[in-house]
Amino acid sequence: MTNKTKIALVTGASRGLGKNTALAFAKKEVDVILTYHSSEAEANSVVSA
Repeated sequence: MTNKTKIALVTGASRGLGKNTALAFAKKEVDVILTYHSSEAEANSVVSA
């Protein structure tokens, strides 16, 4: 049995290009790990989307 889970690490994912990238991966059913510097509320909105 093989596990082919896809995982993406997106830095700066709370807004702009990072946010759009994280959402695009999520739409393709990729597990996303995201980081942010100071926009916690915006990062949480990406996680909730």
